[in-house]
Amino acid sequence: MAILRYSKKGSQDLYLDVYTCMEFVLGNTQLNRWQLFLDIFNVACIMLSIPGDQTRVANLSEELKLAIIQTIRTLVKKSDYTGLLRNLYIVACLPILGHAVSLLLNIAELEKARNLRILALECLLDISLADSQYSSCIKADIGTRFASFLPGISITLCKIITGDIKQGYTVTMKALYVWMRIVSLVMDDKLLDIARQKMAGQQEPVDEKLKGLIVERNSRWLSDTGSKLSVLVKQVGSVRGHSNWRVRYGLVECAEHLLLHCTRSLKESVPQFLEILVSLIGDQYTNVAAESRRALELFNQSQTGEQERHLVEILEENLHKLTTSLPRQIRTAEEEQKLSILKLLAGYLTLLGSKVKSLLLSQPHLKRLSLALVQTLEIDCSDIKIVEERTVITGHGASAVDPRNNTVVVRPRKHFKHFHDERIFQKLQTICRLLGYYGEINLLVDQFLDIFHESKVYKMPATLIINEIMLGTTGKYGKMLIEEYLSPSNFDLVTHHSPELNMYQGLEKRLNELRITRLHAITSNTDSISSYSSNTIQLCLYLEGIGNFSQVLGKDFEPILIQVLYPLLEKLGDESSYISSTAYLALLDVTKACCLRSLDKLIEHNVDYLMNSISLKLRGFNSDKKSPSVLKVMLQYCTSDVLPLVEDTVMEILSVLDDYHAESAALFMGVLNELAKAVYRWFPPTKKQKKEPVKRAMESSHPNNSTLVPQTDDEQRDTVPAEEIAKFFMEHHRQKRQAEGEISEEDLQNFEPQLNQEPDPEEDGISDVAKESELPKHVKAVKEVMLRSKHLLSSKHPRLRLLVLDTIGHCCRSLQDYKNTLLPLIHEVWSPFALRFSDEEKLVTIQALQILLVMAEVSEDFIRQKTVKDVLPKLFSFLDKQAKISVHTGKAYQFTVNYKLQLATLSKLGRICSMLSLEGNEIDLVASACLPYLSVRQPKTLQEASMDSCRELIRLDQDLMWLRLNTVYSPVQYIPPDDNFQQIKVPP
Repeated sequence: MAILRYSKKGSQDLYLDVYTCMEFVLGNTQLNRWQLFLDIFNVACIMLSIPGDQTRVANLSEELKLAIIQTIRTLVKKSDYTGLLRNLYIVACLPILGHAVSLLLNIAELEKARNLRILALECLLDISLADSQYSSCIKADIGTRFASFLPGISITLCKIITGDIKQGYTVTMKALYVWMRIVSLVMDDKLLDIARQKMAGQQEPVDEKLKGLIVERNSRWLSDTGSKLSVLVKQVGSVRGHSNWRVRYGLVECAEHLLLHCTRSLKESVPQFLEILVSLIGDQYTNVAAESRRALELFNQSQTGEQERHLVEILEENLHKLTTSLPRQIRTAEEEQKLSILKLLAGYLTLLGSKVKSLLLSQPHLKRLSLALVQTLEIDCSDIKIVEERTVITGHGASAVDPRNNTVVVRPRKHFKHFHDERIFQKLQTICRLLGYYGEINLLVDQFLDIFHESKVYKMPATLIINEIMLGTTGKYGKMLIEEYLSPSNFDLVTHHSPELNMYQGLEKRLNELRITRLHAITSNTDSISSYSSNTIQLCLYLEGIGNFSQVLGKDFEPILIQVLYPLLEKLGDESSYISSTAYLALLDVTKACCLRSLDKLIEHNVDYLMNSISLKLRGFNSDKKSPSVLKVMLQYCTSDVLPLVEDTVMEILSVLDDYHAESAALFMGVLNELAKAVYRWFPPTKKQKKEPVKRAMESSHPNNSTLVPQTDDEQRDTVPAEEIAKFFMEHHRQKRQAEGEISEEDLQNFEPQLNQEPDPEEDGISDVAKESELPKHVKAVKEVMLRSKHLLSSKHPRLRLLVLDTIGHCCRSLQDYKNTLLPLIHEVWSPFALRFSDEEKLVTIQALQILLVMAEVSEDFIRQKTVKDVLPKLFSFLDKQAKISVHTGKAYQFTVNYKLQLATLSKLGRICSMLSLEGNEIDLVASACLPYLSVRQPKTLQEASMDSCRELIRLDQDLMWLRLNTVYSPVQYIPPDDNFQQIKVPP
């Protein structure tokens, strides 16, 4: 002590060693002299502070500060209260105690080192004895003294608790714990009662100078302090949104402790403590949520009679205040704050439980709650994707959803005006379901249906809320809501602009439209897009609601199935991705509710009803033009078992197509396209395609060749033996003589006449009729589809032409086992089909190339001459023209439609030639079109596509292609083997 008291010029290292040694000695001995205790305590506090300003911490090293504070901790903890420590808490020592408290608070608030801040907080807790095991009488006396320091302690610790998150969760947790303990020490109801009794029994003599430091904890002081602490409690409660669960858990413990021990003294803070606990009931960490629930249960058990009624009133009042401020806070607060507010709302509903029903009988509460929810859940429909995004579930191309597999279809995400975090929407869903579970369902549904009918702005959020509320009920009102949703005024909404409808309007109507000014037209167009988006989302909400009702009703949904199945399938066939995906998910919910394995089983179980409905709708096609889309969906998702039932309806479709050829061609072609795909899926080819004719011929000409790879000269000489060559020329000579009419005696002797070699034309005609009548029903249907497609290939709408071409391709694949039916049909459609290779829309030509490849595959060389005459010249002309353009272009050219057509032509041309067994001059013409694209100046992808086609041509005629390629590049000079031969020069 002499060193510390009198050595003014000692180094910090010296002081560090002294305090380290002193702390060790104090930790292993028992101090029993008050004066020595006071000297050590005072000197340590003076060492920590600046001599001129005792409230500020001296500029010491962190190690020395740690050693001094640890010495104070050990000094207090190792001293006996009765014999020594109680003297520290008398009135005379209040300045000394206050000095220590202010220094520790200063260090805890301003220092940077976390371990130093935490040690200062622990030292403050040790000095207060708030966490000790002493009796209530001792704690009551200490609480009286610490009441003088409560404002400074509570405010400083509150700053630390709500400080920057970068300080670390350990500092926040420790400050929260110390704040709880010291506030409880001063404001504990039981300790206050003991302190009042002791004050009434004895009065300690007080120095006049110290009277200003003494606090008398009377009712007035308690009221003022409780009001001021309620402000701090509100600030401390803001950390319930802290990212670390340990801090939130510590906050729950703080609220629980003060709620149970300071109910009377902190009565103004009780609603705030309840708010903290209620908001953390739904915490994502189970231990935080469980502790919050346990704390609320303990507090509820501690309230009896009038207190319990008072608790319910507090909860109801807090709920009303929260719902009143909810719309404003949702619009202005941060996302995390919004989530915290909604957790609080969900917690109030959970805590009130069955009392929610009686609460909602109050019209002000019900109105405020309903308005808060609909204003919070306003949906943003400004995204253009809502209207323009097309479905892939029932598209014109390959079906994206296989009914036999569990295909994942994502529910379209909703975008809200006032929040973006998905967790906020999930919490709002929970709130709605809690209302359905605890509330009066009749009252809630009527309230939101009134909003649904009265306000166009809140129609969508009201629908969404009803859907979620029903998930919290038994679902007995589902049937009534389904009838409401499926009413024509609600369900038949316009969701897109149909060009086909305006395309065939009367002349008078179209002339009237020209009178509209341009400005009005632009405004109208914008309004239409907004209206389409709103209608799309509204329809999705109806479909979601039907799916939710089926989940709740389970098997009780079956009586309603007939009412909803057709509308759901109709929306599944919608072009909008939002509507189609939502309808698909709703149908899956319905399928599960009806205890069926898959969607195709649901359709098959009700196919007779659906076919009857489609047939009736077709008869009134003018008023309802959506029935073909239902049949299209059925064809996609069903198996061949439904074909007998679908046959008559398909014929009706074809008949209606003849009647409404111009108006609804695209709509009906979608169905016919799906029919062709379904037949190919249901009845796949029973035999594999034969080998390509060219490959077969090459293999017969070169029997020893296993592959058609380029070979060396020695290998080629060894490949074909002399006997094979002699045999080939002998056979060629014999066939030539027979062709010229020269017949030898040997041929006459070997001649055997074949009787009845040529069939009778009449019998052949009869057999053809018989074969035609014996065709399967699905073949007849596909034949009719292909015949109808012929007339639509020349449509002026590019999308329709693309769809017709795709349909023809699927028809060809479906009929490849029935050549007698297929080949005449190809002949029928060829003329309009060939015109597509000079189509103004290059995408149509690309699709026509793909279909030509299919035709060549299924019909082999049947279309050879047609292709050479009608198709190849157009392709050659295009390739020759574009080769001169693409050779000078950059990367931007690869995004043009001309480039795409070039690439498609070059990549498919060789395969088409191979399948059609082209030869001689035909191959030479194709090679002439491809060779310019071997230039290094052409885009690399075009070079590669041209090389692929050249490889196919090499397989067809190696010699010709060798000669043509040598005109482009000759790697060697060919020298004659003898002087008698002339040197051959390959032309450049």
